[in-house]
Amino acid sequence: MGAYLAGLPEGRLGSEWGSSGDVSADFGSFIKTEKKGIFMRENKPADRDIVATPTPPVVLGSNAREGLAALLRAYTYAKDAAVDPWDFALEIEYLFESGLTVSDLRWLAAKKLAAHGREISDCGDPHRSFEGGGGLKFDSRTCLSLTEEGIAFAASFLGAEVPGGTESGVRVNAACGGANSVGALLGGVVKPRWHGARRELYLGEQLVKRFRVPARNQEWILEVFEEDGWPETIDDPLPPSPNIDPKSRLHDTINRLNNKQINPLLRFHGNGNGCGVFWKLVG
Repeated sequence: MGAYLAGLPEGRLGSEWGSSGDVSADFGSFIKTEKKGIFMRENKPADRDIVATPTPPVVLGSNAREGLAALLRAYTYAKDAAVDPWDFALEIEYLFESGLTVSDLRWLAAKKLAAHGREISDCGDPHRSFEGGGGLKFDSRTCLSLTEEGIAFAASFLGAEVPGGTESGVRVNAACGGANSVGALLGGVVKPRWHGARRELYLGEQLVKRFRVPARNQEWILEVFEEDGWPETIDDPLPPSPNIDPKSRLHDTINRLNNKQINPLLRFHGNGNGCGVFWKLVG
């Protein structure tokens, strides 16, 4: 037994939201069921338009990436399995372990990017059930799920795409090697993009690094990654040069790639023998 939660299709939320005649409009129009204290919204299709993708603010740091990716992945799994997204709501302890702080979660809830409830499910129940999660107080049984606005926000923050709106599910760029875990959704990985003409490196829509003066060795490596579709690793692409140790030169170039990033979202490193370059997402 469950209830629809505004912002998520068929979200289950039971408990003491207030009297049956005084329920917040934010959570739709509820009717009381036979089970005391449980409210259910009438089974009506969502009547609001797909929300525009918000611009990620600066209040969330890189520590939030893994947690947002997990919340977005949970929603994607629920849609793929054709079940209520609240059946895949994530426990607060897991979100803390993923790097999100309690202030991050309260901000997401206050901005209506995530909804929360206290799980009251019993073993053997066909679906998970939750008590009301109004306000910004959490406990050890709190679980969170993204709202429609939150799905669009998380996809934008992670550089993923939401084709056709949230009802179509979430898609990201093609997988590369499987070594990157942050931002991975259903086997896909958000990849960087190098704009050679502008000399700018992006992850999704977020600018990672901009070169204001020529940096040929760094740009050479980024050009090769871009041409090859951003594989997990490439061989040292820098041409031989007299009186220059290639391993030392590559090591220095990798360090420079990692320095002075506007948004430190990418990390480059060597392959251990001085002959190759790896990249990974920071999270």
